[in-house]
Amino acid sequence: MREYGVSPLHLQRVAEVMETNAPVIPANLQVDGFFQRLADQDAVLGRRQDWPIVDDAGRLVGLITRGDLVRALEREGSENDTVLDAGSTRLVVAYEDELLEEATAKMLEHDIGRLPVVRRDDPAKLVGFLGRAGVMTALLQATREERVRDPGWLSARLQFLRARVARLLA
Repeated sequence: MREYGVSPLHLQRVAEVMETNAPVIPANLQVDGFFQRLADQDAVLGRRQDWPIVDDAGRLVGLITRGDLVRALEREGSENDTVLDAGSTRLVVAYEDELLEEATAKMLEHDIGRLPVVRRDDPAKLVGFLGRAGVMTALLQATREERVRDPGWLSARLQFLRARVARLLA
């Protein structure tokens, strides 16, 4: 028999699993310069698929993906384009206090794998980044906790009775 439990997506907030130190890209960085950093195997930027773009004041103004970067490099006349020109400024975001269920629904609805996390009272204030890995970590943690259950008060008594019955049958 299977027991029913509450999904961790219904219990945990975005702030509990989001990445808090995601690297950001300055809006005025040229696409060629950004590509060169990736080509030089920048350890911080290279392992990512997308990056938040911030203005001079550190405010979230966009997001650029690897796909955006490739399209910008292939487009003729894009030599002077900035990452903001190449990226997206219409963002789907998550909030720190939002349930993971709501954030993952946004990911599925918009077919995206990561969400910038912003403050609800200041949507340009980037506080984190939520990706599939954060969501999967929450699910994995819940699965591990499920496997390690407290035996309960009746377990010791049942073990005693099983041993007693085994002695009687022997």
